[in-house]
Amino acid sequence: MKKIVLFCLITLLSVTIAHTISFAVNKDDDTPFKKGVKYFYQQKFEIAELLFQEELKKNPENALAYSYLGDIFLYKKRYDGALQLYIKAMELNPKSAEDAFRIGQVYYYKKQPEEALAYFKKAFSLNPQLKFAYYHIGLTYLLLLREKEKTIESWEKFLAIAPEDPQYEKIKRVIELLKDPKFVLPPPGSDVSIEEALHLGGIILDDVQREAQDKKAGHESKKTKNKLEEIYRDDEL
Repeated sequence: MKKIVLFCLITLLSVTIAHTISFAVNKDDDTPFKKGVKYFYQQKFEIAELLFQEELKKNPENALAYSYLGDIFLYKKRYDGALQLYIKAMELNPKSAEDAFRIGQVYYYKKQPEEALAYFKKAFSLNPQLKFAYYHIGLTYLLLLREKEKTIESWEKFLAIAPEDPQYEKIKRVIELLKDPKFVLPPPGSDVSIEEALHLGGIILDDVQREAQDKKAGHESKKTKNKLEEIYRDDEL
């Protein structure tokens, strides 16, 4: 009889513990941050934005919430707001290569080349797997600073470290064109843009959008700072 009672007590205790663990997991999944991530990957950015803001009121030390919110602001072209959010994320997580890259992007869009270059280089130094930073370094030298040699140097390094890039041959052709003494970069304010000049040279880089691994649907739990597959690419050529 005692054995039966003891068995029943053990069974009841096991069920109670399992239920408690299950409840804790479900409760954790129901936080504003978890909900925000879910809506982020569904591209329901308005709802996600509100949820991340709610999360930060409760947990102002959540670096990922600042980062996600910065991504939404960047998507909406609210560059000043995105910049402040990424800076805050990096204050909480100084080794975040992705946030450094995003800050570089913001400065690029704000047409502040020196700041953009500094953060693209910092991103690569923090995570050498973030090879695409060197593409953006070259893009900054080309479109914002109009420096042929620096563009060539940056893109040659990019091709050396990323030979698998789908636009390898096209970028290589751009480099060859830039090396041609007869090819002159249009000065700022010219009626002919750099894009048009490259097109006249027979080179068109595809408009390719690349994302960090954690930004893809199905990778909701993978917004980590050290496991990046690809970085958002905004080709303007």
